[in-house]
Amino acid sequence: MTAWASPPVRQLGVRILPATAACDYEFWEARLLSPHLLRDAVAVALHRLPLLAVPVGADRRGGHMDMFDPAFAQALAHALQERPGFERPIASGRLVRWGDPMPDNLTPDAHYRFQGLREQPRRPASLRPPAGHGGHDLGLLAPKPPPERQPTPPRAVVQAGAAPTL
Repeated sequence: MTAWASPPVRQLGVRILPATAACDYEFWEARLLSPHLLRDAVAVALHRLPLLAVPVGADRRGGHMDMFDPAFAQALAHALQERPGFERPIASGRLVRWGDPMPDNLTPDAHYRFQGLREQPRRPASLRPPAGHGGHDLGLLAPKPPPERQPTPPRAVVQAGAAPTL
């Protein structure tokens, strides 16, 4: 009888991909005041879900990304150290921050301006960020839920207990 052996643990790391590989690229593209920052942005993939990390510059003073685990946060901070626009990447627990530290007690408008975001997207379609950005949507308005689907009305009305005539 052979004992069951667990498969070798695969070292998970942070993969840096081209910005357009990020699943939230369109979200950021529609909301950045300076979309040219996307040239130096990178997609950060932990497992299979790449999320966009946008550098600082122009109207954007700071950025952050919430990671799954503090070890991933450390790996991302290390990976961003040499990239332009990601000045002073610091991992603190699961959060990685770069650029200027965000001041406390910012109003929602000042929070948008600090991150170089416009309140409403350039395009009318409302896009929501994926859960990888801390599961929150930076205070953006949620899209309205679709109207409830009504059941299809019956084609013929048959009284209860009545048998159809052939």
